[in-house]
Amino acid sequence: MNAHHDNAPLYRRFAELLHRTIGLDAASLGHSAIERAVDQRAAAWCAEGRAEATLTDYWEAAQSSPSMVQALIETVVVPETWFYRDADAFKALARLAHERLAERGNALPLRILSLPCSTGEEPYTIAMTLLDAGIDAAQLRIDAMDISERSLAVAQRAVYGRNSFRGNAFPFRDAHFARTEDGWRLAPRIVEAVRFSRANLMQLDASSLGVYDFVFCRNVLIYFDRDAQQKALQALNSVLAENGTLFVGPAETGLLMRYGMQSAKIPLAFAFHRGAPDEPQLNGWHTAPLATAAALAMTRSQVPALAPPPVFSAQPFAWPDPVARTPFNGVTQFSPRDNVAPHMRETSMAAPLPAHKPLSPPTNAARDTLQAAHALADAGRLAEAATAINAHLEHHAPHADAFYLLGVVADANGDANLARSHYRKALYLDPQHTEALAHLATLLELEGDRDGARLLMQRASRAQGAQRG
Repeated sequence: MNAHHDNAPLYRRFAELLHRTIGLDAASLGHSAIERAVDQRAAAWCAEGRAEATLTDYWEAAQSSPSMVQALIETVVVPETWFYRDADAFKALARLAHERLAERGNALPLRILSLPCSTGEEPYTIAMTLLDAGIDAAQLRIDAMDISERSLAVAQRAVYGRNSFRGNAFPFRDAHFARTEDGWRLAPRIVEAVRFSRANLMQLDASSLGVYDFVFCRNVLIYFDRDAQQKALQALNSVLAENGTLFVGPAETGLLMRYGMQSAKIPLAFAFHRGAPDEPQLNGWHTAPLATAAALAMTRSQVPALAPPPVFSAQPFAWPDPVARTPFNGVTQFSPRDNVAPHMRETSMAAPLPAHKPLSPPTNAARDTLQAAHALADAGRLAEAATAINAHLEHHAPHADAFYLLGVVADANGDANLARSHYRKALYLDPQHTEALAHLATLLELEGDRDGARLLMQRASRAQGAQRG
């Protein structure tokens, strides 16, 4: 019996703790990622003069130490964001903001919420978009919230490296940033337009926040299980103003349809409104009682000055990676192949995997690995295909094709939940991945979510048309 097996119940407790605290579904990113984060924090805690401590000691100490829990959260939550990500959402925001102000005669400022705001690129993009659209700063209140103190410290510093600027054209950088020795510093006019504070979406005191005309909550719901998703959406619903607009991530549109939201029908903006009260809903979300303020008490305070944070990898949560960790009391290290579902088995495929040309092709070596995995899956050797793909993820940056293939393998094994998770990760990395869109739409259709499936198929059709063009 190895050390990992001995500590398995403790790892499950930590996974449950993270689920209760921030809504994170360990299965959405792989249990080994949680285990490595726990090992890392436990090793750091032991290094503070506790050489003989065990993982049990670390667990018991964490129960009475909010700072230790926060340190674990900081290890798991790793930001993946950049300026003008999914730019059509911001184009839509500018138009809707002008319409909103015109409707009420500029009497009240627009209120916009970015939650989670990560390292600030999203709320600062909101500020740049609206100020560039001619809306005066006095007409805006932009609140940006996140659970990560490190991310908020980066946001308040407002100096960004090249990973925050993606694409080829950066007129906004020339207009709003100044080059410095350590990156690009955002202009004070933009920084001053955003108010940062710490908040937990799972413990949101909606009654103290008021309502917002526009809410951005993008690319986080896919990492929650259904209970946490419903809790988060109830909180977001409670702070969304009448006729307000909620912006989500590309992989979350089906989820919003499932909970009775209506698409704003703005291509590639991923924007939603509340459904009309007299329309049939897919569940009781709109009539379900919201949790009380006491049950949703939110730790919310102005962020103190913090030491410069370490360099983050560019992911929303800790992805499996090949970086060696110091073993904690003999615990062995884990690789992404531990994420393969234990019931993976060799079976015949219903049909060969379709060919796909990725938006950003991987390197030759990576392509060869994926093609080999593709061939294994086509031959019905699913467990080997999954192992090959996860081995690829150990040595290369996450790529949409890899997660798409994992989704197909899980689909072939009849694991709809795992398949859904992988397809959403593929769409997180490439919102125009037509095969992932089509396969996820099929899953939603089988689950009875016809509206969500139809929306995804429309996106797949548009993406395919764009590729042909």
